[in-house]
Amino acid sequence: MVVRMALRQVAIVPLILSSCVLGAAFNANPAKFLIVSAPREGKISYMRVQRGGSIKRVGTPTDSEMKVLIGSGLVHPQGLAVEQVRQQLLVADPDAQKIWSYPLISSGGTLSVGSPTVLAENTEARWVAVDGSGNIFFSDEPRNQILKITREQALLGNSTPAVVYDGTALTQVSSPGGLAVDSFHAFWVNKQSGTQVGSVVRGPAGQTGRALLQVQDQQQNAQLQRIVPLSKNSDKSYGLCLAMNNVYYTQPESIVFGIKKMGSEAVTVTNRLKNPRGCAWDGDGTVYVADRGAGAVYSFAGNMRELSAVQISKTVDFEDAFGVAVFSGARMVGLSSVAALVVALAAVLLT
Repeated sequence: MVVRMALRQVAIVPLILSSCVLGAAFNANPAKFLIVSAPREGKISYMRVQRGGSIKRVGTPTDSEMKVLIGSGLVHPQGLAVEQVRQQLLVADPDAQKIWSYPLISSGGTLSVGSPTVLAENTEARWVAVDGSGNIFFSDEPRNQILKITREQALLGNSTPAVVYDGTALTQVSSPGGLAVDSFHAFWVNKQSGTQVGSVVRGPAGQTGRALLQVQDQQQNAQLQRIVPLSKNSDKSYGLCLAMNNVYYTQPESIVFGIKKMGSEAVTVTNRLKNPRGCAWDGDGTVYVADRGAGAVYSFAGNMRELSAVQISKTVDFEDAFGVAVFSGARMVGLSSVAALVVALAAVLLT
């Protein structure tokens, strides 16, 4: 404990110094960008959905059309996730058998990427997620596994994942699809036998830091560490995302369901889509859903206290929309890449 406290104090010093020396300023309300994959075209595009300094209404985008973010180098990109601390876009490309990591660079209303690195390889991952500490999780449907690369591994370039959940030992893992992670849990959907083993399953997130250790009540701690099917209302589901205390998951056709993180009856949030796939929460009030069949991305207010049917709005037309993620632009304006690395390392030490 004393050593960790000392590390935290040491870590804060270069963080402050780098911010001061490099002239960084804190941006309390950065621009937000919607990022969407198109597997058949092998590309990823983006659109600014919120200007820095103002809050936009649900369904009222800042830009009116998508711009190409990554136009080459990918084979069949599907699931997306944003690692916000290090400002990285994670791309699951199952046909390339790789998960890529691209540095994200925002400037005003535009977004670009730097040179990619391979985060994981020899895996047919279709979905990827990241927790607040920078640990990366992904599902490998053919191998029937959910795997993890720690934040330390990601920083060091170690691409050897650990198996967190294996379908050969756990019936609750049955061709896993979309997944998401918070401080306590990993959540995933199953694409086979969901009505038997769980359409949505919640399990401890593979020892993701100190969150479980902070729970004092032993009974509550035991509950948090159980693997629990949250719903069994659908045999096959695709995407999954978290928004506050809610879990949203998509069906092969028409429907997005919602359920509470700690368990509740599944509620039909909307049945007006065609072939919904990935979904993502913007961190405020909006959930975006890629509708592959309709060739569009829709949005709805996802931070509701009581789950119910909602009105959906078309955000943008985009052919073959599949994976979706939201990136908040740089919160430290004028921060160099060296200082950004200091921020990432400080986040590691402070967690």
